[in-house]
Amino acid sequence: MSQLERIVFINRTIEEEGGVHTAQIASAYRISRRQVLRDIDYLRTRLEAPIVYDAAKKWYTYTKEFTLFSNSNERILVLNAMYRSLAKSQGIMSTLTDMLGEGLDSGVEKGYRSLSEKILFITPVQDWPDYDIFNQVCSAMKSELRMTMHYRNARSELSVRHIEPLRLVNYSGRWYLLAFDLQHKQLRTFHLARILSIAPIQGDRILRRFSEEDLDAFITSGYGIFMGKEVTYVTFRVYGWAKETLSTQTWHKEQQQRVVKEDGREALEITLPAADLHEILSAILAFGAAAKPVGPPQFVELYRSSLADMQKNLETSLL
Repeated sequence: MSQLERIVFINRTIEEEGGVHTAQIASAYRISRRQVLRDIDYLRTRLEAPIVYDAAKKWYTYTKEFTLFSNSNERILVLNAMYRSLAKSQGIMSTLTDMLGEGLDSGVEKGYRSLSEKILFITPVQDWPDYDIFNQVCSAMKSELRMTMHYRNARSELSVRHIEPLRLVNYSGRWYLLAFDLQHKQLRTFHLARILSIAPIQGDRILRRFSEEDLDAFITSGYGIFMGKEVTYVTFRVYGWAKETLSTQTWHKEQQQRVVKEDGREALEITLPAADLHEILSAILAFGAAAKPVGPPQFVELYRSSLADMQKNLETSLL
């Protein structure tokens, strides 16, 4: 049995019963009292748990609330479900991934392990990468080499780019390459599936233009994969079934929401930063008549013109 599993057991027993006896731990895992004391010392010194021995009750307890392992079994089960699902959907299930999954399972108490196969994580879209391209990008990032890339954009336009590869990002099941575009002199995101070929430029090294904090800030700046430091805060409202759906979702860490009254009905009003208005527009249009934009004006106009274009396409198709 792993030390992680034992520590989870100790923590959970203290949370549920107020304390834990060394004999209780030793019996559950068939280990010596000396090993139990080492686990308790690990909790105290490495994890900074406020654990002390209560001589009156002859057990170990916490002197104050300690939440480092709160819902640990449930959290590990969710993590394992995500890991197994993503590994399977990416076509990489193997003995190695099974071993890693078992490693995650080892942190779950015995009574919970049977639930591992009953908790599923399903994503509607999975975009498998070309692993040859993925490998070349990883190798170039490791060696800090610039790359030449042949790329087809969303409009099927072909281009040759000289880039500095910086991050590989999976967003909503699709893989993207975050890179510094040497031609446009700015950070760009490229859909990995649209890269036709890519190769490192030997001897041409990446310049250290950005800190890791800069790249993290760029990636998390606004809603969507079209990232950037310049964001626009958009506000929209959803009604009925869409209100209930979005009330439990978080689209961005800076998202703000409130319930408002409009024409005698309740609406959920959401405000969040977006780096690309077209991307957030697509997400809102998916809710049909159950959603509408509120601001800023350019976003409302983009929504209105998009509806007009859709109406025109519909009328043309009916002719």
